[in-house]
Amino acid sequence: MDFTAFKINIIEVSGLAKDALHIYVGVGIYLLCLLVLRPIIKNQSIRSFMALVVVTGIALLGEYLDNRNTIEASGMAGLSHEQLVASLRDLINTCLLPYVLYALNKWTKIFHSSNPLTKLLKQR
Repeated sequence: MDFTAFKINIIEVSGLAKDALHIYVGVGIYLLCLLVLRPIIKNQSIRSFMALVVVTGIALLGEYLDNRNTIEASGMAGLSHEQLVASLRDLINTCLLPYVLYALNKWTKIFHSSNPLTKLLKQR
């Protein structure tokens, strides 16, 4: 089974739009990488960055597999404007939310733990 048939089967089975599946795949891979890398890489910022690299790499691989027949026959110049726009949209859909989660984790304290129990114990 080729990659295109595999994607079509997933779209039919799930009933979701192709764009929604790209979003779910991107976030799913990002979170899975964070969990898998947790015992291996102790530093959270490095672990988050590595998960981002994995998501981006898988998104690029998926777009290559989508356009493999055209690229192998005619090279990158053989891709039509519509194919390039569709690939760019798929890359954005796959990577945008993981990049936003990475930025929120790195530059805000929204995902940092706040320990109110420690504050209450210190007051006594």
